[in-house]
Amino acid sequence: MEQHNQGSRLALRIPGFYSQGCRLSPLPSLALSPILSTSRFRLSSVGLDLAMQHLGAPNPPPLSHHREVGRTSPTEMLQGKSSGRPPPNVVFVKTHKTGSSTLQNILFRLGERRNLTVAFPRYTYQFAYPQRFAATFVEPLPPGAARYNLLLSHLRLAASEVQRVMPPDSLYLTILRDPVRTFQSVFAYYRSTVPAFRPFANHTQPLAAFLQAPARYYDLADMGNGLARNPMAFDLGLAAGGEEGGSRWDWELERLNRTFHLVLIAEHFDESLLLARELLGLRLEELAYVRINARQGAADEAAAPGLARRIRAWNWLDVQLYRYFQAVLWRRVERYGYTRMKGELDALRLLLRETRETCLAGEAVGPEETADELRPWQPDTAAILGYNLRPSLPPAQHASCYRLVLPELQYHAHLYYRQYGREMCCLPRD
Repeated sequence: MEQHNQGSRLALRIPGFYSQGCRLSPLPSLALSPILSTSRFRLSSVGLDLAMQHLGAPNPPPLSHHREVGRTSPTEMLQGKSSGRPPPNVVFVKTHKTGSSTLQNILFRLGERRNLTVAFPRYTYQFAYPQRFAATFVEPLPPGAARYNLLLSHLRLAASEVQRVMPPDSLYLTILRDPVRTFQSVFAYYRSTVPAFRPFANHTQPLAAFLQAPARYYDLADMGNGLARNPMAFDLGLAAGGEEGGSRWDWELERLNRTFHLVLIAEHFDESLLLARELLGLRLEELAYVRINARQGAADEAAAPGLARRIRAWNWLDVQLYRYFQAVLWRRVERYGYTRMKGELDALRLLLRETRETCLAGEAVGPEETADELRPWQPDTAAILGYNLRPSLPPAQHASCYRLVLPELQYHAHLYYRQYGREMCCLPRD
């Protein structure tokens, strides 16, 4: 891992595209407790292994198990009691630049609270991406574990190989995003690393220039170009680099629909999350989140009509994929019930608002303003936003809020150490 100075702060920079370094800064060794300990929302208190004591972190204070007193809210009625169901086994196919890091963080926290066994890559943070997933890419089970419960890291889907690793009752999730916004983000994030994008790394209008003649720069035979065309379809294992046409794709979409128990849609993330809650047997308070790994300026970015049209034409399979599963989502919402969905959306959004007010010092900020240990990995061509926590949070509450905003690589490395008692392995170098 390289370290570069940015002003007075130390920025975490990880070399390479598909092999992103090793273990990052450790988490504080604190007990996990309710985030909203002073509100009517309450996260269940769960003990947390003291995985980082070797670094001299202080012992955590004892957990408080008292029930918050206050008027009954819609959220409390929705929370109910624990379902009594065993912890879910989940495969989350983490697509690139779709909001997937936010859902991964929710599942990381679920795994930590319930002491679930995570299927980790043997090396670094991804399962030998962009190769198709193989069971041999997975770290062996830790001593005492009978099976994996969660598989959450980036991979290129090969469902039969995943089934060799995960229990047969596993629930399969993924997330899709509007193809125009996805491709804008992929291009911005990987402009200096994807071979087809590299000629435009220093161009003043790089995306427009690339889309003038994308086929000139795109080599289908180079696997490093997997994200250069139909990136979501590529992540889901489709041969996504060819030209449009043929009934084959209708069959492929039906096959994916049979594989996945739920495909979330980023533009309707909260509705998707409530469907996931029912599928996984979670309480509403377990859905608390802030948006992770967002790109600075992305919220204000809008493609000109001509540019958006060219993005859709180049990423035609992602367009089909997105439209298909967007329709599937709304059919599921209809079955869920519009009135029920509206009531639960109101409760969820109130929870999210109070969570942000409790935990965050303010809105998401750029890397130069983010505390070192909470700074996301920064590519060369984009600035990734992070969060700072409110000062003087009680220690146990700080631990919960800390995990809420913890970037993907830091959380991944922490859970790996917690599970195996050793640091992650870097990808072997020649």
